[in-house]
Amino acid sequence: MPSQVQPPRRIALVLQGGGARGAYHVGVIRAIAEITGNQRSPFQIVCGSSVGAINAASVAMTSIDFQLGAARLESLWRSLHCHSIYDSRALPMLARSSRWAMTLFLGQLGLRMTGGLLDYRPLRDLLAREFNQRHLRLAIRSGALHALCITTSSYSDGTSTTFFQGDDSLQPWSRARRRGESAILEPDHILASAALPFAFAPVHLDNRYFGDGALRTTSPLSPAIHTGADRILIVGTRDSAVGPRRSAQPSLGEIAGHALDILFNDNLEADVERLERINHTISLLSDEARSRTRLRVIDAATIAPSRDIRELAKAHAGELPRSMRLLLRSIGYSGGDARIESYLMFEPGYVGALIDLGHADTWARADEIRAFL
Repeated sequence: MPSQVQPPRRIALVLQGGGARGAYHVGVIRAIAEITGNQRSPFQIVCGSSVGAINAASVAMTSIDFQLGAARLESLWRSLHCHSIYDSRALPMLARSSRWAMTLFLGQLGLRMTGGLLDYRPLRDLLAREFNQRHLRLAIRSGALHALCITTSSYSDGTSTTFFQGDDSLQPWSRARRRGESAILEPDHILASAALPFAFAPVHLDNRYFGDGALRTTSPLSPAIHTGADRILIVGTRDSAVGPRRSAQPSLGEIAGHALDILFNDNLEADVERLERINHTISLLSDEARSRTRLRVIDAATIAPSRDIRELAKAHAGELPRSMRLLLRSIGYSGGDARIESYLMFEPGYVGALIDLGHADTWARADEIRAFL
């Protein structure tokens, strides 16, 4: 009797959102390149949302030469400033915030503010320079890359939409309030995934408007699973510590900081717990029962900051452009635990500290990472 041909095992990399905290991904990726020492990427599937989509695209494009790709990504991040991502000049920022304020008072007269508080044209230009569709297609054709998945949130129909490009065998999927669509990925897909609500304007794609991928993502691991992952390495950006309890009423700015934490972190942690429960349930089934279910065991590992990122941000808070500090102060944010700065401060000192932290955290688990990969 001929033996069944087993499908190839595939490892997925899932990169969490988190604005400037995405620098932590870069340190992890650099350390993995050093630990494995392989030229070809250990990740056949790469998935990301928000800033994770930006880093995911870079990893995917350089799947054939993972070492070079990791070095280039680090070099790019260490060269960033806030003005590389959004227009941080005082007068344009003041004008945009003033239009927002006027909308609150004159909205009944028909005045509308449809953009964001920040102008993302610098980020759009950066993505246009860095993203290379030809390199992505070459990685797919070579077999080094099976799929790149970029998750967005659709303002037009209220769904979480993952745009994917990869092997011809991949099929679209549809679940409750989320779906996967095949696409020829372009810089605007990545920009849409990173378009943080209120901060950045929605991005127009295929006659629809999209925003930050974390906004409606209830199952962040779903794209990796739908595209055939057997193992998933997740790189998170959540604070490692819980701050002291406060009795004072939070300001609008502090509430915004907590909202960012919820947006980028809670669904991912819940999805990892869900995956662990499913794996445990499958382990209790008999071989016959397993053969009758579509469920399968998927191993997962998470790398997350060993230090409180807010403390790193607080140490570098003076790097944030003065115009940005004034804008934050105008919405009632006076520094506090540096939570908002930790998401918006794309400056060399802070970015470098996060890269170094991700690198150190990954090397501290080198044996575990080698075994997993």
